[in-house]
Amino acid sequence: MNKKRLLTFVAVILLFLTVNVQAQEQRTLTLEESIEIAKENSPLARAANFGLISAKWRYKSFRADLLPSLTLGGDAPNYNKSIFSNVQDDGTVTFSSRTQSEASVDLSIQQNIMPTGGNLSLSSGITRLGIFAGENTYLWQSTPLVASIRQPIFQFNSLKWRNKIEPLRYQIAQKQYVEDMEDLAFNTTQSFFDFLLAKINIEVAEFNVTVNDSIYNISQGRYQVGSIAENDLLQSELALRNAETSLTTAQLNFQRAEENFKALLGIPDQVSIEVLAPEEAPTMNIDVEKALELAQENNSTSLEFELNEIQANQAYDQARKEAGFSATIQASYGLNQTSETFDRLYEDPQNRQFFSLGFEIPIFNWGKNTAEIQAARNQQVSTANTIAYQKLQFDLNVRSTVREFSQLQSQVDLARISDEIADRRYEVAKNRYLIGKIDVTNLFIAQNEKDSARRSYIQALRNYWTGYYNLRRLTLYDFERNAPIVMDVDL
Repeated sequence: MNKKRLLTFVAVILLFLTVNVQAQEQRTLTLEESIEIAKENSPLARAANFGLISAKWRYKSFRADLLPSLTLGGDAPNYNKSIFSNVQDDGTVTFSSRTQSEASVDLSIQQNIMPTGGNLSLSSGITRLGIFAGENTYLWQSTPLVASIRQPIFQFNSLKWRNKIEPLRYQIAQKQYVEDMEDLAFNTTQSFFDFLLAKINIEVAEFNVTVNDSIYNISQGRYQVGSIAENDLLQSELALRNAETSLTTAQLNFQRAEENFKALLGIPDQVSIEVLAPEEAPTMNIDVEKALELAQENNSTSLEFELNEIQANQAYDQARKEAGFSATIQASYGLNQTSETFDRLYEDPQNRQFFSLGFEIPIFNWGKNTAEIQAARNQQVSTANTIAYQKLQFDLNVRSTVREFSQLQSQVDLARISDEIADRRYEVAKNRYLIGKIDVTNLFIAQNEKDSARRSYIQALRNYWTGYYNLRRLTLYDFERNAPIVMDVDL
């Protein structure tokens, strides 16, 4: 008896675990839950995250170029054993062998000067020369401190332009990350309703197979008693076969929609998914001008227009600077000393001075410089005109999206009412057919209208929510909460 109780207890535990596992493999999702899961688990969300992180590191790299840098360099042991030629006073040439080692180490601090494009540096170094011939000889040289400056004149200042471009690029990357996430929400909404519509098509197809099978059986009985013609019997049979074919097609489409939906959300294949249609489409009164202002302020497209304009101006400035007179001033001042022993290397250091002025003046190159300047100038004008047109198109797109969205709410309401009417009409038609008041043709018309109205209602919901998330990704604004959409990724 105890053994039977133990087996019963084990069976109950196994049944409970099985039910629990099955419950864990079943998920019911709303539209909002689907979007949140996609933003957390989707491969597209991870790609957007890493894209923003990459942009952050690129911006940090640029910021580092504006700060002082400390560099330690050296060369050791730099061993050299060779034979070289010597020219004597009488013109004869002799050959001698040489074996030596020259090791050095240098520590320097460099600072770029952004406004002028120059470079300032402080350095300190030491060198040891070893000559190996008979008795080894060592010589030491030190540069305790050397201050140097390199200043281009009338040359293209790339760092100054980068200071305009790189912060703007980082702002664009931040906004594009939010846009990518909103684009993911938009795609998830489309996939959600594709899956929901595929599910409804299966439900409709299964219902139609059941109903048409019943109608066919009824039609067979009526045909046998002579109350309907053979044409009506064949029509009901044809409707049954078409319903069975539609069910097979709906099952294939459902499987494809389910796989695409899971892949987008990053949900494993073994998890069973159910989706719930949104109960309503909230009424939102969105002002066209406000939406346009938000889009111009928040969307990365506006910043991309600015970036393209700056890059065109940069190209023109570079072409002008490279075609004209340019010079470079280099100067340094410091201390140095030599010694045969290391302990006297820093005694009484001597001055070390250096100054040079290099210049380049283009004289004649078959009009190449003029051509480069004119090409950059016309590209600058072309970019300005293209940006003006793109701004106009962007504004028109925002205005059109807002106007279309304002009509989608009423379309949802009308589609819902039509769905209810078509459903009631089909019930009436079915009951009238069962009592012989209408023929099978009118019944099938009511059935098709019911199916069409149901799909139209789901399609209206789909249009509403995709329109809403499309408006969000254009404006980067949450109209339900009346707040900008801001996201970030921690490094």
